[in-house]
Formats: sequence, C-alpha cells, structure tokens
Amino acid sequence: MDSSTAENMVIYDWLSFTSKDLSPDQLIEILGLSHVSWILTKGARGYQDRKYFGSISVHYNGRADMGTWVEMSGQGCRTFESLSAVGWDALFGAIRDHGLKITRLDVAYDDHEGVFEIGDVVVNTQTGMFVSRSNYWETVLSSKGSTIQIGSPQSKVLIRIYDKAAERGKPEEHWNRVEIQMRDDRATQFTKIPLPIGEAFAGVLLNYLRYIEPGDDTNKWRWPMRAYWLRLVENAEKISIYQAPGMEYNEERCKRYVVNQAGNAIDACIRMYGIDEFADMIEKRPVSSNPKYEMLVRQHRYDVLCQQVARLFGGNTESA
Repeated sequence: MDSSTAENMVIYDWLSFTSKDLSPDQLIEILGLSHVSWILTKGARGYQDRKYFGSISVHYNGRADMGTWVEMSGQGCRTFESLSAVGWDALFGAIRDHGLKITRLDVAYDDHEGVFEIGDVVVNTQTGMFVSRSNYWETVLSSKGSTIQIGSPQSKVLIRIYDKAAERGKPEEHWNRVEIQMRDDRATQFTKIPLPIGEAFAGVLLNYLRYIEPGDDTNKWRWPMRAYWLRLVENAEKISIYQAPGMEYNEERCKRYVVNQAGNAIDACIRMYGIDEFADMIEKRPVSSNPKYEMLVRQHRYDVLCQQVARLFGGNTESA
C-alpha cells in the first residue's frame, strides 16, 4: 500500500461468531458467500473439519457443545466486502435474528496522513498522560515497531495502537493503526450502534481511552485532550458499549424463578383447577401488577414482533 495515496479510514478487521444449531452451509448462506468455491480442510481448536475461502473459516464437527465457529481475519473481512451478496449491516442483523454469538470483533482506524506520531503516544503512555477504563497497559518496542496496548488480553475491550508500516516492513511510509478489539457482549453492543462505523469507532474510543494534557481538575477525565487525540476523535460523543444485565437476562431469571421455585405449586394448581381456571385466578388476584414484569412482557412482545417482521421481509434493513 502506498501511503501517499491511501486515505484514513475505519474498517472491520476481525469477526468471529458461533452457532449452536446452524449447519456450515447455513452459516455460509448468512455470510452471503454460497456462490464461491469453499475448500474442505482440517479444522482447528478442537474442530475436526473446516471450510475455507479467502481467509474466512467455518469450523465444524467438534464436541456437541461447541457448535459451529466462523472466523474472519482482516483479509477475510476484505474478502467479505468484495464478494458477499450482503453487507455488514445485513450480516449483523442476521447474526442477531438467528441468535448467534459474536465472540470477537475488531474495528481499526488507519492513519496514513499523519494524524498522530507513534512515538508521542508511547511517551504519553509511559508518563501516565492518559486515562482509560482499564488499569492494565504496556508498551512494546521491537524490530517491527512500537505497540501500545491498553487492556489485558482477558479484557472484553482491548485497544492497540501500533506502527503498521513497520510491522509490514515499510518504515518509509506513515501508517499507524488504532484498533479496538471487543469480545462477547461488548462486540454485540457495537454492532447495534445506529451510526456509521467511523462515528461509532470514535465514540467508543473516546469513552475508553483519552490522551491528555496536564490539568488542575482532580478528575483526570476532565483534563484537556492532546491535540492529536482531538484530531483522531474529532467531534465524537462518547459511546458506552457496556450493557448492564437487561431484558434478556431478567426474562431468563424470571423464567427460572417460576420453573424452579414456584413450579411445583403451579403444577399442583393446574392439575386441581385446570389451566383456564388457574389463569383466571392469576388474572383476578388482589396483588397489583409489578411494573418491572409489565415492562418485561412489553419487551418480549416487541422482540417477537421484530422477529416476525424480519422473517417476512428477509431481515435485510440496508438501504440500496
């Protein structure tokens, strides 16, 4: 890549997700890549078999609890963008509609125009002139350039800043990368942000990491940002991808309580009075309804309606 002609951009650079019940061919159809020729080869990480095409792997035939695992590297993401019959929004929508689990999503910003110098970021990191949501950080200097990592390898959100040109053996170029690696629920939440990828990236980055100038406020998050960080995030508003246990969790907890704690009593009432009379008893009980459970019911009905609409119209919400 010639950095003199390359433009700064934000891209998806890794995606992996799993399915408990869909077949490899069904997942390939969801990827919009049924029309290409997949190579059958040996699986990895406990899977016996794998279908492979253009740095995209579909691993299958593992243990019963492993399901099927789809993995797209950075090059695989470029393959998807070039050849898939669907786009990113449609893919993420299908992943949600089919109840698939995103295990990792990387989003990267490539700086070819000198927005920041990697040496400045290294020094500011080592001297503590930054704030982040993580207490773990490290800087690494090697023959392939400098790397700053904010967040531990086990973190659900990990940020890497590194010299991509040096990594590629092209020290004459200016190519720095800022990469957000998200796992599990954080990855899923990113795909739900109703903004273009660049704005979503900048908002999440601003929420998790800032390089700062010295200030007087006792809260370092209120210290002014370094000029290069301001250029990077531009006019973004911070976006959190943390989600407290919400409707899905509460609905499951409610179901577990009814089945495990009150199940025997409910079963006895149904057998004594019949399901219709039991339902009437519940409806006419003197206890007032709980707003928390009313909200659960409304959310459940809304989710069911959305699934029905998606099935009716094919689940593709992308504009032409």
